[in-house]
Amino acid sequence: MDVCEYIEAATSQIRARQARDMVARELAAHIEDQAACYREQGMSEEEAGKEAVRQMGDPVEVGISMDQIHRPKTDWKMILMLAFLCGLGLCLQLVINRDIVRAMYMENAAELSLGLFSGVTRSLVIALTGAVVLGVLVCVMDYTVLLRYAPWFMGLVFLILGVENFVIWGNMGLYQALTMNWHYLLVPLYASLLYRYRGRGRRGFAGGILWLVLFQVILMIFGGYHMVIRPSGMRLYGVLMVMLSMAVVCGWYGKKRGKLIGLWGGALLAFCLAVCWMLQQDGFKAERIRAILHPYDHADGVGYYVVMIRGWLGRCSLWGNPEAAAQFASNYIGVEYIDLSFSSDDSNILYLFLRYGILPGVMVCLIFVGCIGYFLYRCLRQKNQLGRVTGTGCCFVFLVEFAGYLMSNLGVMPIHANLPFLSYAGIDIGVWAVLMGFVFSIIRYQNLLPAERMEQTRKYRYRFKIEKIPL
Repeated sequence: MDVCEYIEAATSQIRARQARDMVARELAAHIEDQAACYREQGMSEEEAGKEAVRQMGDPVEVGISMDQIHRPKTDWKMILMLAFLCGLGLCLQLVINRDIVRAMYMENAAELSLGLFSGVTRSLVIALTGAVVLGVLVCVMDYTVLLRYAPWFMGLVFLILGVENFVIWGNMGLYQALTMNWHYLLVPLYASLLYRYRGRGRRGFAGGILWLVLFQVILMIFGGYHMVIRPSGMRLYGVLMVMLSMAVVCGWYGKKRGKLIGLWGGALLAFCLAVCWMLQQDGFKAERIRAILHPYDHADGVGYYVVMIRGWLGRCSLWGNPEAAAQFASNYIGVEYIDLSFSSDDSNILYLFLRYGILPGVMVCLIFVGCIGYFLYRCLRQKNQLGRVTGTGCCFVFLVEFAGYLMSNLGVMPIHANLPFLSYAGIDIGVWAVLMGFVFSIIRYQNLLPAERMEQTRKYRYRFKIEKIPL
């Protein structure tokens, strides 16, 4: 049996087609190294090749063992962690919704009879069911398909945004599609676009920045110029910049240090200039920035939200204040707030601090950060660089949303954000499910996709042999 026949017999036992070429290269390299050792011992080319193949063992057994290694594997530990987060969020949602329903009954002097699932709405059940199905479909899909069909997926996302923004919200005079976190679906697509510029040096790096600018233009088209400087838009740009930085660290565009300094230095300069420009304008944005810096000076205006939240935080105790929590829930009855951040599905952490205390609230926050941190750690250890960049972007989405959500709930600044897996708000559940499905898909296919090689030219090994010959 020659080398080609042996490799064909071994790889035919592998069920995952994506791994066959990788295993074939590994076996060929191993046989070649072994044959080189035999040639150095004095064997002929043909004898060394046959002996190297014979030492490899039965090809069927080797192929079966390789099949056990190179196959899709689901990380059940990560799934259990995610299920725990979702269950924790659902329990928190049930508690706050039940208290709101109880406050409604008490206000109307009606008889109170609440069951175990009185806080579950039909829309929540439908959204959770659809999110689970959507996440499973994305998980079992090979995420590298995006590399080949990125423009088509990009067009589909823009079509969805356009339909929602101009058809649904446009009829009501509202253009707020991007406030619903649809734009985070661009994160895995941006990773695949960065991968297309891999190995092009400065031109590839410039292409990644160009796509950032194009996304800014898209934000302006779908939501007006003010959408570019909204916290949701800024969080998206932060995630995309982290992904571009990760691509630079992976060596996709040559030297790293200068590009990273230029990227983050330019972003910081642009942010400072934008803030200075807004402060010079006489409008709501300038007042909002001043209210963030000095909320108590604007307590009767745009600073009311921060002052109100800090007032609720002042009533938190170490192990909970049920009376304050009941009053907090009753404030949702018959009251309309100007700021969308202050709503029943966006204040779960604040309610948790009020109802159960500071220590349980801190523990829930640490559990969330620990789980997402573990997901990020697994993504950063991927050998396949496309999976590393994509997974990093998805995990950073969860982290920046958590940061915005926590700042809103702790009275730092009024930011509209939804905490993934712990706060449920319609469309957002599906977006989180898609991004988490990408993370699970990256882990699932990590043994099937090899590490990319950045060499532009083929490398050779040279062997010198000195022989003694008669004169």
